Amino acid sequence: MVFGQKRLAIPTNPEYSVPQLRIPLREVEGILSRAVTVNEWSGL
Repeated sequence: MVFGQKRLAIPTNPEYSVPQLRIPLREVEGILSRAVTVNEWSGL
Protein backbone atom coordinates (compact mmCIF):
# COMPACT_ATOMS: atom_id res chain seq x y z
CA MET A 1 0.00 0.00 0.00
CA VAL A 2 1.29 3.45 -0.87
CA PHE A 3 -0.20 6.61 0.61
CA GLY A 4 1.70 9.79 -0.08
CA GLN A 5 5.26 9.14 1.06
CA LYS A 6 4.32 6.13 3.20
CA ARG A 7 4.59 2.48 2.13
CA LEU A 8 3.30 -0.63 3.87
CA ALA A 9 3.54 -4.22 2.67
CA ILE A 10 0.17 -5.99 2.95
CA PRO A 11 0.49 -9.78 3.24
CA THR A 12 -1.36 -11.90 0.70
CA ASN A 13 -0.72 -15.33 2.18
CA PRO A 14 -4.11 -17.00 2.89
CA GLU A 15 -2.59 -18.76 5.90
CA TYR A 16 -2.26 -15.52 7.91
CA SER A 17 -4.39 -15.52 11.03
CA VAL A 18 -6.87 -12.76 11.89
CA PRO A 19 -4.59 -11.34 14.63
CA GLN A 20 -1.69 -11.23 12.15
CA LEU A 21 -3.83 -9.33 9.64
CA ARG A 22 -5.04 -6.86 12.25
CA ILE A 23 -1.50 -5.57 12.77
CA PRO A 24 -1.05 -4.10 9.25
CA LEU A 25 -4.69 -2.96 9.24
CA ARG A 26 -4.05 -0.89 12.37
CA GLU A 27 -0.90 0.52 10.76
CA VAL A 28 -2.93 1.55 7.71
CA GLU A 29 -5.52 3.17 9.93
CA GLY A 30 -2.73 5.06 11.68
CA ILE A 31 -1.37 6.31 8.37
CA LEU A 32 -4.84 7.40 7.23
CA SER A 33 -5.78 8.77 10.67
CA ARG A 34 -9.14 7.03 10.39
CA ALA A 35 -10.72 3.58 10.41
CA VAL A 36 -10.78 1.48 7.25
CA THR A 37 -14.28 0.25 6.43
CA VAL A 38 -15.08 -3.31 5.45
CA ASN A 39 -16.03 -2.15 1.96
CA GLU A 40 -12.71 -0.34 1.53
CA TRP A 41 -10.75 -3.37 2.72
CA SER A 42 -12.70 -5.72 0.41
CA GLY A 43 -12.06 -3.41 -2.52
CA LEU A 44 -8.27 -3.48 -2.18
